[in-house]
Amino acid sequence: MEQNGWGPPAVDLNFLKSGLGVLKIVQMVLSLAGFIVAEITASPYNWEQMKAFEWISLIIFILTLAVFTIFLASWHKSEAVIRVNWPLVDFLHSMLCFLLWAVNFILIMAAMRFRHWGWYRERRTVPLMILAIISLLTFWATVRMSYRRWHLFSPTPTIPYHYQHLGTEPYS
Repeated sequence: MEQNGWGPPAVDLNFLKSGLGVLKIVQMVLSLAGFIVAEITASPYNWEQMKAFEWISLIIFILTLAVFTIFLASWHKSEAVIRVNWPLVDFLHSMLCFLLWAVNFILIMAAMRFRHWGWYRERRTVPLMILAIISLLTFWATVRMSYRRWHLFSPTPTIPYHYQHLGTEPYS
């Protein structure tokens, strides 16, 4: 029985097969991989940068998982939250995560420049830099896609009945 518009999730397989759904899955995998790789490659020389990288990657993973779950379970179509502009929420989420990955990229660049590193120490952060670049590209693709969806989402304005039968416009 459905209460307040929340009920058992109806899995939206069309979202799962869509470009946006696939990108969200890729982003979750990249964020989780960034967290794990940062944990493995952390060294005493760049401890603060690596811990910040880990936390930002984990936050991005949780945010993306939440948005992915909402769209996959079709909760965005629920009567309880029908008035929320979900394409705008998705756009803001994608933009925030893109900016957080940009911060991660800056952290990795700072970690590579820290204390005249030799090749051995630089080599440890190269996978994270590659991961950050790939994540930036996937989130930028999501930002562009969700921006287009947000601009296509324009509800048709309705004229109230009492203005329709008078033949006058409400704002004239």
